[in-house]
Amino acid sequence: MKELNIIIQIPLESIQKENIHHSDGHCFICGNKLGNNSKFVQLLTNGNLINSDEDFEESQGFFPVGSECAKKLEYKVKFAF
Repeated sequence: MKELNIIIQIPLESIQKENIHHSDGHCFICGNKLGNNSKFVQLLTNGNLINSDEDFEESQGFFPVGSECAKKLEYKVKFAF
């Protein structure tokens, strides 16, 4: 079965915990310390996460997420890479 390549965006504010201070070694979504199985999400300048690992002109880059947050993001669509 062939996968569809549909670009989907979700607002970061709808899934990110409040008062998260982003620092190295911590999850971009929940702020917990990252383990060995961390992945990355891509954030656009409009504040949305996008389900692609391709370069976008509006990208702010890739940010680390823990394995539990990565699992929550995969609603049959891959958001974490």
